[in-house]
Amino acid sequence: MKPGWWNTRPNSINIRSRPTKSRNFMSLKQTDFVLSCLASYGKADLALDENLPGCFSPKTLARGTTYLASGQRWQTFTLIREGIFRLYYLDSEGREHSKGFFGANQIMAPCAPVAVQQPVNFFIECLNEVSFYQADYQRVRDLLESSLWGQSVLTALLERVLDEKVQREYAWLNLDAKARYVKFLQDQPKLSAQLPLYVIANYLGMTDVTLSRIRRKLALT
Repeated sequence: MKPGWWNTRPNSINIRSRPTKSRNFMSLKQTDFVLSCLASYGKADLALDENLPGCFSPKTLARGTTYLASGQRWQTFTLIREGIFRLYYLDSEGREHSKGFFGANQIMAPCAPVAVQQPVNFFIECLNEVSFYQADYQRVRDLLESSLWGQSVLTALLERVLDEKVQREYAWLNLDAKARYVKFLQDQPKLSAQLPLYVIANYLGMTDVTLSRIRRKLALT
């Protein structure tokens, strides 16, 4: 543990004094946004060294930009301010298979050690213009691992990824196409309203035609 991490001192910020659930993230400055975004994952009752927000730099990428390509190593820790990233695979015939999405106020960072230590076999692209804060993954992880609060952030990040994986596997194994789409609308109302229909169809494992047919039956067209 680094000296002073737990102490309340002039260059420390007490997370408890910073609301994390009801604030408008888009109105926050970098330091406030970084701490609020991280606090939404972990316990918010301990002082946090304000050097952590200083690790991040603001960036913006245009729609269609590839953030990470297959064959590269994922070595960044990203906090998304606005926009949507899509993670997808390419099969042997060049067809895309959407794996997941990362949106506003979320952390986008590797959870599995293999994703950091070895080249990845997937892509991450911008579905629209994305504004975010980016830092070196290992630097941020080292700081987070230095405190129980930081460890709770990393644990919550992993739990969210695993929960999404379990829920998606259940849907694929037990629900038909219509039920998968209805569940997606219920679980992700904001995200579903922002995604192109062809992307939703791809993510749910159906064709555009099938999704259109389902939407007509649900009176959504």
